[in-house]
Amino acid sequence: MEIRTLGAADLPACSDLAESRSWPREPAKWRLLHEVGQLFGVDAPGGGLAAGAAVVSFGTVASISMVLVAPRYERRGLGRAITAQALAAAGDRVVWLHASTYGRPLYESMGFTLDGGCQGHVGTFADDGGPAALPGSLASVLPLDLRAQGVDRRPLLERLGTPYVVDGGFAFGVDIGHVTVIGPVVAESEDAAKAVIRGVARSVPGEVRVDPDDRFPSFTTWLRERGLRPGPPAPRLVLDGRPLPGDASLRFAPLTRALG
Repeated sequence: MEIRTLGAADLPACSDLAESRSWPREPAKWRLLHEVGQLFGVDAPGGGLAAGAAVVSFGTVASISMVLVAPRYERRGLGRAITAQALAAAGDRVVWLHASTYGRPLYESMGFTLDGGCQGHVGTFADDGGPAALPGSLASVLPLDLRAQGVDRRPLLERLGTPYVVDGGFAFGVDIGHVTVIGPVVAESEDAAKAVIRGVARSVPGEVRVDPDDRFPSFTTWLRERGLRPGPPAPRLVLDGRPLPGDASLRFAPLTRALG
């Protein structure tokens, strides 16, 4: 089956594909991936997509995500083929992804190795009354994000709305349709990370989601104490074990597993 580049008109089919794997539809996430990256897909006979994947590149780094194969087209090599297409699009960049238990063996067979991970936490935030971040400017957070990531991600951050900012930290609150994602959480201290979580959580209705990095167990415990329920772990894999740029001690949580 031929792999092609997907356009805006294909985004509903991307959500359909995700739903076929019991993933949330998340049209806002697919739209963001399309705007800042590339989407690839394989057309299914009779309509829809048999497989899909996304790659997003910033400077020397690229992330691969949303690698999905419709259940009726499993075990035909589509997952490997579309991942290879995404790798080709990434070129010689340092490539990383967050893997599911199902997908991890495939990625490891293609040269990816373990480099930590994160874990999704979802729930209604139980406020502890601590200090909170306030809305700030995009310009004020760009230098800290550059330190954390080692690459300029302005094309992504400028699409996320208004950041919540404290001295030494920031995060965005992004409504992806069924929950507000708080991220990326970039901070110089755990106290700053907590303050940006409070700031966003106090400003939005309903449930929130944070994917704390495994490097910060006490921060993760605090999120659980605030009522956020843990989901399955998401190991982070890097192709050929190459080091990711930036200061990992600042990266408390990604925006999503798809975007970092």
